[in-house]
Amino acid sequence: MIHRRAFLGAAAAGAALAATRASAAPILSASNFGLTLAQAQRRNGWIEVDTAAFEANIATLRQIVTPSRICAVMKADAYGNGIALLIPSVIKAGITDVAITSNDEARVARQLGYRGRLYRIRLAAPEEMEDAMGTGLVELIGNPEAAARLEALWRQRRPRFALPVHLALNAGGMSRNGVELSTDYGKADARAMLALKGLRIAGAMTHYPSEEAPDILDQLARYKADLAWLAGEGLSTEGFTRHTANTFATLTQPDTRLDMVRVGGALYGDPGSVKTSVFIPVPTILSRVAAVNHYPAGQTVAYDRTFRLERESFLANVPIGYSDGIRRGFSHANRPEFPAEGKNHTEVLIRGRRAPIVGRVTMNTLMVDVTDHRDVRLDDEVVLFGAQGTDRITQAEFEANSSAYAPEMLAVLGATLPRVLKPR
Repeated sequence: MIHRRAFLGAAAAGAALAATRASAAPILSASNFGLTLAQAQRRNGWIEVDTAAFEANIATLRQIVTPSRICAVMKADAYGNGIALLIPSVIKAGITDVAITSNDEARVARQLGYRGRLYRIRLAAPEEMEDAMGTGLVELIGNPEAAARLEALWRQRRPRFALPVHLALNAGGMSRNGVELSTDYGKADARAMLALKGLRIAGAMTHYPSEEAPDILDQLARYKADLAWLAGEGLSTEGFTRHTANTFATLTQPDTRLDMVRVGGALYGDPGSVKTSVFIPVPTILSRVAAVNHYPAGQTVAYDRTFRLERESFLANVPIGYSDGIRRGFSHANRPEFPAEGKNHTEVLIRGRRAPIVGRVTMNTLMVDVTDHRDVRLDDEVVLFGAQGTDRITQAEFEANSSAYAPEMLAVLGATLPRVLKPR
């Protein structure tokens, strides 16, 4: 059964966002949540979000990491799944820490009743930080000029109280958000941030750029050395939160868990390169058959005639394409002039059976060969990612056929297709 309360909450968030100035990417579209399943199915494609799987993944992760706290990473609109659909599950699970990147994500979380700690896990522009001050968002600092601007903005509002922030350290070697404490320049920057009395550094993070155990442990040691240096410079560690572990580090290197782990992928059923089946995929990407047409042997399919029919064929027209986020990498060619596309053998599920994409994925349409499945009909559901019947299009397939990272595709698909709760 679809939970009416979750739909109403999502609709309220969508209505509120429609009247709110968007201040950071990704802009959360009010048209992409707050729909019923029946409404979503009137679109050319949709994503069904399995909250039961999400909640099971939280429970599994909690068993693994306790006593460390879980920070549920919900950036990029919950990895394309829709923060409005999943924040009720976070509240239900008692998760006290959530990481986001945009102001809209913070607003949606608050509007739907989340009262825990919200962290921004990237640096933000001054206007963005100012716009977020009413949400109780804990900003990330790693640059003294930006930190001083944040302090000035805060003092205009609450001059008697220090604003809690988290400090980004470059111990992991991302060279993105963090201050580099191996240099005199970086140490001077850190001292300048410590001197800002309007800010209270309540925690410090780093991020691991690789999935090599020796590198991670070296970077963890460097992080701890950075904290020791900061303590020597006067950083108070009372009530301080140490956090370094992403999904890979959390699942493979227990020493990295510290006070809190920042896990995104595993919560959505994507443990990355970790070989485990304990996390359940949350999203299913669907479309429908718009037509089944007959074509003779020898006819070609889609642009540049990359695929020639070798037999009399029936092709299902599926009204979804690269403008929706289905990459052209899913295209399949059988002519020797197109060797790269000839390596792809992307399949979808229709009536619980596999059928191949043929020809190039176009802006709004892809074609599927259903010659071997003559019972396929107009309006049949098509699964491009996820399960149907007893079969599943796995993440490994999705990535291999597109030559792209699944979270990259899902973030785009989530921004273009409506997300709805999976029926129970």
